[in-house]
Amino acid sequence: MDRHLLVTGQGRAGSTLFYSMLQHTLQGFFMPDGEVSAAGLLGEPGNTCSKRPFDIFYVNEIMKVAPRFKKVDLILTLRDPRDILTSVHKRVPDDYFCAADHCYGVPKDGKPVRNMPGLLPIHYAMVDVMQSGHFPQGVFILKYEDLVADPDAVQAMLAEAFGLSFRGSFRDFYTSEVKDESAQAMNGLRPLDPSRLQKWRRPEHRDRIIDQFTQFPELFDVVTGLGYEPDNSWYDAFLGGSRITA
Repeated sequence: MDRHLLVTGQGRAGSTLFYSMLQHTLQGFFMPDGEVSAAGLLGEPGNTCSKRPFDIFYVNEIMKVAPRFKKVDLILTLRDPRDILTSVHKRVPDDYFCAADHCYGVPKDGKPVRNMPGLLPIHYAMVDVMQSGHFPQGVFILKYEDLVADPDAVQAMLAEAFGLSFRGSFRDFYTSEVKDESAQAMNGLRPLDPSRLQKWRRPEHRDRIIDQFTQFPELFDVVTGLGYEPDNSWYDAFLGGSRITA
């Protein structure tokens, strides 16, 4: 039976970077350029792969149709929520791109619009999908931090988990030619730089962290639940002052 690799999950979590690595190395799969809905590829012959963060909201619909066409394996992209909340998009220079409750939609042509789901609704959709029973073979959780720190280890785990064949190394993805759209999304192609992790700790992001965790205290549970902190003491230690709880 043909297969489909569905890459979805949190936006601003390295999905474009990861997809470029797959395009550089993955063997035996058709991979369209840019973001394409998985639903549109299920009827295509052969093995396929798609990357689209907002497909997380359509997994139930996808899995109602998929068994007639392909076996679907799910790769969920994650990143430290604090780095997502303080991520900046070049097309939205005067505001943060993704907040707890909303995110900007950035069309290729036209003005960005603050009308897309934010970090929390996407997180809850991911939890629902993981508990849905659609993937008895398991779900591959791809943390951005792991991908940047040791891409070859992630590549080896993917090969073992899903029986995938690769040629070359994830680490060398930047040597490939990619579409301008992908290069722009990654702010240009360059070797991986682990020093870019934990950008949320920078002083210029202090007010944003305070604002978001004050408005949405459930973010504390997301940070610890995903394993990025053992408890909530980081808030007092880094930001000073008293942590606001629900």
